[in-house]
Amino acid sequence: PAEAREEPTGEEQIEREESLDDPAQRMAEELEFVNDRYLRLAAEFENFRKRTRREQAELSVVAQANLARRLLPTLDDLARVSSIPPETTTVEALDKGLDLILRNLRKELEEGGLARIEAMGERFDPELHQAMMTADTADRELDETVSRVFVDGYTFNGRLVRPALVEVLNYSPESAGDN
Repeated sequence: PAEAREEPTGEEQIEREESLDDPAQRMAEELEFVNDRYLRLAAEFENFRKRTRREQAELSVVAQANLARRLLPTLDDLARVSSIPPETTTVEALDKGLDLILRNLRKELEEGGLARIEAMGERFDPELHQAMMTADTADRELDETVSRVFVDGYTFNGRLVRPALVEVLNYSPESAGDN
């Protein structure tokens, strides 16, 4: 139940009206009002930041759990392969089984946003490739071209996860005599 507000007495009303006439008093009341509003907005913003951080953390956990759930069949397949007694299978059968598991794993990761960086024969890009070695070439058109991939690179939803570790050709007119 709301309490009834008392009407100001005549004397209080006169004091209030006088205080409104005083510019310093008016400024002090306005400052108090603005300060109170500022404090409320600052508290509201801090609550918003905390809530946003909590929601982002929860979304991250949900995304990781979804990826783990998608990879569980692959994990199950690997467990089955590793539990096969060696005397009951051939190397060829194991190779085919592992190839199938690898294809399924790649498919799940690609559907989740992982993409292999195509490096072989591409122009060297320091944003996507990390040069481990260089080799000379007499062909000027192959200068700065990836000639070998040691380790594949990957992006995840457009963001670099790991650069491809590569060998890069460098044009050298002197190498023409070496061939």
